[in-house]
Order: sequence, then structure tokens, then C-alpha cells
Amino acid sequence: MAQGAWLIDEETRQAILAPIDDSVGIDGREDEGDAGELLRDIRSQRKALIRQEQAAAMGESPADEGLDWDGLSTQAQDYLSRFGKDLEPMAALLEAQVRIDGPLGLAEAMTLLADLVEAFWDRGLYPAEDEDGVETRFQPLSGVSGGSSDRDGALIQPVRRMELGRAGGESLRYLDKVKADMLMASAQIGSPDQKAAKTDEADAAYRMLEALARRISRADLEGTAQALGEAEASWRRAIGFISEQTKPRFPAASKLSDELQAIREWLGSLIAKSPEAAGGRDSANESAATAEAGESPALDGQADSAAMLSGRIGRREDALRAVSMAADYFVTHEPLSPIGQTLREVDRRARMSLHDYLAELIPDESARDDFYWRSGIRPPSQQAYGDTSYGEESE
Repeated sequence: MAQGAWLIDEETRQAILAPIDDSVGIDGREDEGDAGELLRDIRSQRKALIRQEQAAAMGESPADEGLDWDGLSTQAQDYLSRFGKDLEPMAALLEAQVRIDGPLGLAEAMTLLADLVEAFWDRGLYPAEDEDGVETRFQPLSGVSGGSSDRDGALIQPVRRMELGRAGGESLRYLDKVKADMLMASAQIGSPDQKAAKTDEADAAYRMLEALARRISRADLEGTAQALGEAEASWRRAIGFISEQTKPRFPAASKLSDELQAIREWLGSLIAKSPEAAGGRDSANESAATAEAGESPALDGQADSAAMLSGRIGRREDALRAVSMAADYFVTHEPLSPIGQTLREVDRRARMSLHDYLAELIPDESARDDFYWRSGIRPPSQQAYGDTSYGEESE
């Protein structure tokens, strides 16, 4: 796994987790001095960096403003160390670290987030509650995940784009898997020839990704999977702690949780197909820990495959992997049969969150909201969780 040269050093980490004058420090939103100025700089630099990425994605030449994610990371760490314990600069640090150091940076920042929440939530971790209620306090975390069924949080795309492994100048990224999945889903629409062409294109994309993964050392892929497991476990730890304090109101966290789990499971399936996998089990595959329990999850590998082959399915992941394997078989050996694509659709939908599934099943938002109300569930559109701006004031 490719690693950046810029990780949070232990001295800075300890400073971030240490009280400021035996408290959480000051609120930069209400400060006219250095703290307020630095918080405003963090906001403006983050917005400028996002604009640069969006311009580059559209093939435009982004304006050279002399900004980078390393600088934003430094500023966020400085704020958390010297001025205030605050989820808004912490969220900016998450965004920066995933871009700087990929899975390792994400795992490190997520662990820091969980430790920060546990150390300072009960002491008044900022943002402070306001007229909008307790949701204001965890809004920065809802922003990085995304709360509405049709809006991704600030971390979803960076997580999809991060490099999971590299071989021969090519990078393995989950974003390419997402694109292949979308292509396969689109193959359900159109004439038979159009469907066949899209299916062939999607299958070719899947094969290219698997071929690339086979050229990456298994040790590198396992290291990446371990980092992803740590990131997911720490994210769930932070959200779980907050949820216990704020129920029945909760951060909108499931999108990011589901995304990290999906990436980890996909990477596990690639590891299981690695040429080096035939040598036997390793300790990571034998681990029974799961991220849902707040621990680093085991990799999906030989041990799990053996359990499935013997006919024993003990976990949801095993069941879905069996469906995926069956889909691969029918697509490869019975390409004219609808079974393979049907099973892939089953696998895809089984991994969706409830809100995403209903958004696909009931496209009309008003009809979907009516379904929620009739089911006794508050619609996501009625919960102001989806703002990816961390709750800052409009400029």
C-alpha cells in the first residue's frame, strides 16, 4: 500500500487529546482573536481545496491558490492543540488525512476522532448545542457521512478515490469498482444488444480490477484491509459513544459505515483470489473480531471460504459472498442466463442501506416520505443531518 510521508506525530496527537486550561478551550465561532481567525481560515481553505478538486474532475485547470491538504491538516491539528476541542476542525482533519495518506491516514485520524470524542464529549466538545438542539453538536460528523438518501457526505468520494494498492504504475481504487457496478446496473435497461454490450463492458471492468489486484502483493492488500478495519471500528466507536449520550437523536453515520465496510469486504474478496492465498491461512483471517463490535474486523479470506465450501454459513458476509460467487459462476459459464445478473442485483441491494434501497425502490420523494410516515419512521428529509458543510455559517 502506498504511504504518504506525512502522519500525525505522537507529540501532536497527545497535545490534541490534552485539555486546554483543564477544559475544552474556547469556541472559535464566537472568538474575534486568533482562534476565530484560524477556524475561518480552515473553513475557507477547505472550500477552496474542494473547488480545486471539482474543477480538476471536470477537466478544468484549477486556480493555483497555493493551498494543499497538508497545510489544512497542519492548521486543523494546530487549532485542536492550542485553541479548542472541536468536531469541525476534526472533520477537516479527517478529510485531509485520507487524501494525504489513504487508508493509513484515515485509520489514524479516525482513531484520534474516537479518542477525542470519548475524552471531551461530556466536557462540552464543540460545537455547542444551540436552538437547533443536540444535532448541532454532532453535525460535523453527519456532514462527513451524509444523511439524506440522495446526498453523499464529504468523505464518501475521497474514501472511494484513495489508493488501496499499486502495481506497474496502476492504482487499485474502490471508485473503479463503483463505476463497474453502476455500469452493470445500467445493463438492466435498453434493448437486448445494449444490455449485452453494457454487461460485457462491466465484466471487462471487473476482470481488469481483479487482474490488477493479483499483481499487488497480498501483504500490501492485507495491510490496507487492516487499516480499513481500524478506520471503520474507530468510526463506529465514535458514533456509538455519541449516540449513547444523545439518543433518541443520532448522527447520520450509516453511509460512511456502509462504505468502509463495502470497501473492506471487496478487498477481502480480492485477497481471497490472490495467487499467494493458496499458501494457507494467516492470523488476520483467523481473527473473529468485527468492526461492528468496535474492533478491527477479520479479513475475508481462506478461513471464510473454507466455511462456505463446507456448507456452513455463519455470518451475513459469508452469505453475501456465496451469492457473489454464484453470480460470478453463472455470468462466466452461463452468460445467456439471467441468473448471474439477477444474483448480482441481489448482492448489490443487500449491501445498500435502508434509505438508499427505498430511494431506488420509490424514486418519488413525496411518495417515499409518505411510506416512511405510514411505517412510523421519520423521513430522512425531515432530519437536518445531510449538510456536508459541518454546520458553518454561510459566507
